[in-house]
Amino acid sequence: MIPSPDNPTLAVGELSKRTGVTTATINYYVRIGVLPPPRKTSPTRALYPADFENRINKIKELQAAGLNLNGIKQVVNGDPTSPLASAIPDDRSATSPAQAAPSGPISITDFLTQSGLDDDLYDKLITAGLIRRPRTGPDGAPAHDRRDLAVGRAFSRLTSSGIEYSVLERHTEYNPLSKAEALFLAEHLSSATRHTSTTQPANLVAAFDSIRRYLRSLQLDEAYPDWRNPTP
Repeated sequence: MIPSPDNPTLAVGELSKRTGVTTATINYYVRIGVLPPPRKTSPTRALYPADFENRINKIKELQAAGLNLNGIKQVVNGDPTSPLASAIPDDRSATSPAQAAPSGPISITDFLTQSGLDDDLYDKLITAGLIRRPRTGPDGAPAHDRRDLAVGRAFSRLTSSGIEYSVLERHTEYNPLSKAEALFLAEHLSSATRHTSTTQPANLVAAFDSIRRYLRSLQLDEAYPDWRNPTP
């Protein structure tokens, strides 16, 4: 692709700076097919379409939601045979500023707009400790980060299904379980002795989350066998 105002390109260093993802990780995403190959301009240099910034932000958002790279590859590449394709919409061609996963601080106003939470629910979730209180951003104003945004969107999705706040608030009852899982995950991370591009901490966290989700789904199948086919 020839660079033009309509088709801008970025060197990997600039792409890394914009997304906060290391160049080694970007190259790894290309190598395993999560991202398509860039345009090589020499044996050691390549140019990436500017829309790779949105793609990488989408990958970060899915990772924050707990999806591993195999699942993310299916989502971002729009694999129609994947069950994830219908579960998570592919919005590469229709990503709006409100839906993109920001890589920097998110103001409270933007957080509410992008998460879909109303002021009242937001205040309740903050007070209950289910969303972290905003930290001070570079400009001195209170701000959230993309992990906060991911969980805000999750709470919004649950609320939109009709789940009452009284049920959502009960997540606080399971804080001991969350702490236990965090300590168990820390044990995994501290036990890792082989460090490669595929065993970076973020990848190990994703692998751990996949195992926990799988085991939880088995328990759900026993506790609520008809969960995939709820009564209308």
